[in-house]
Amino acid sequence: MNATQRHAAIAKLDRQGLSSKQIAERLGCTQRTVHRARAKRKAAGEDWTWTLPEPDEMAIERAAAGDQPPGLTWIERRAAYALCDQWGVPARITASRLGVTRQSVYYARSRRAAA
Repeated sequence: MNATQRHAAIAKLDRQGLSSKQIAERLGCTQRTVHRARAKRKAAGEDWTWTLPEPDEMAIERAAAGDQPPGLTWIERRAAYALCDQWGVPARITASRLGVTRQSVYYARSRRAAA
């Protein structure tokens, strides 16, 4: 796959709402390559096609309850953090339910408190 084909494939996957990590995994390139392709499109004046994917509310509730579905997006994971906090779930249990470290839970809480 040459650079032009790769940039076209990145633009196509962007329109589907995939993250740079997901695009890089599908195309077998680095996330930096994806970011550069996006920057080149933006500099060329093309429409910035990437939008945040819509979160799946059922996936968020399942993850917060401890039944984490595969392919949870970062938006859904953040919403699951917030839902666990809303329910008063301790950081240790939230971390085990979402498959992350306690430090990730603390970081998410401080990031949300700063916003």
